[in-house]
Amino acid sequence: MTARIPTVNLQKPVLPTLWLDTSIIIKVAKIRRGERLQEIEVERCNRLQKLVVELVRAGRLLCPESEQEEEYVAQRLDDDVHSTFHSLSFGISLEPRQGIMDKHIFIGMKAYAIGSTVIDVPSSSFFHRDPYRQLDEVRKRRIFATVGPTRIPEWLKRRIDTKLAVHRTSEQIRQQFVASGRTYEEQLEEEKKGEIKSILIAVKRFQENLLAGKFDPWDYMGAMGGLQYMDYWTRLGAQPCGWEGLWNFFCSPYFNELPLPYIACRLGAELLTGNEPIATGDSKDIDLLSVALPVAHYVLTDRRMEQRIKKLGLDEMFHAEVFSMSTVDGLFGRLERLRQTDD
Repeated sequence: MTARIPTVNLQKPVLPTLWLDTSIIIKVAKIRRGERLQEIEVERCNRLQKLVVELVRAGRLLCPESEQEEEYVAQRLDDDVHSTFHSLSFGISLEPRQGIMDKHIFIGMKAYAIGSTVIDVPSSSFFHRDPYRQLDEVRKRRIFATVGPTRIPEWLKRRIDTKLAVHRTSEQIRQQFVASGRTYEEQLEEEKKGEIKSILIAVKRFQENLLAGKFDPWDYMGAMGGLQYMDYWTRLGAQPCGWEGLWNFFCSPYFNELPLPYIACRLGAELLTGNEPIATGDSKDIDLLSVALPVAHYVLTDRRMEQRIKKLGLDEMFHAEVFSMSTVDGLFGRLERLRQTDD
């Protein structure tokens, strides 16, 4: 297989699409409960909420929720935040990140196997259901049902423990990299191999435990993705066969030029080689933004992530206008323009 770089044709939704950071929704939920915030925050959040609800109800905007539950479940306002998300999204949601990643990987694998120079990524691959049909149904019924956040204690504990462990390890690595002078470019090359390395580790752990007579459902869940990729690779008849072929694919542009890994690798390398300490939620933010930037026309995130995205040129690369609450007036201008658009 040659080292050609395929052209990725990424399709955005037909309707303008807005992605909102969880921290923004939490502030809106607090205001709806009557809690005190700074006057300027209240003003901006109220204006944002009014514009989004009006535009989504009018069928002029999509504001889907993504895989954001773990950022607020089991916290003080989780029911209120959940309700606020659904009032703005009208029940429309994106697929979980891993589901989107799987779809794109299968598309990339097929292109790699046949030697195609083009990879087409449809906007439908990001959504749980057809968002246009779903929005039309909600607008006609003027009502939609929601399911409350998942609170399985074992899952919550594992999620919290993993989050803390990832943060602790990431910050230790960042400090080591800064002390040794590791560059962004050097780390980017390592990030590109990160997915296949984690896949191989997960599969090896599962297989070794299975041979030893141990079956751990968490090990199985971790290995399942890699086993599915291998199954599809085999069915494609892609060469070389086996794990060598899968390694070659994941280290090739047919994987690394796909939207999600392209963004995650660059934000990850920037985070691990930067001078700014890594925050607890940065790892999850990278996962969420790697989905948001390709699918959304407008992204409202925190100031630090806005700066990183613009520094790396990811906003221009994926044709997404990125704002934070300090630059939200620019977003208000875009949304006001949608209000004035003739039917």
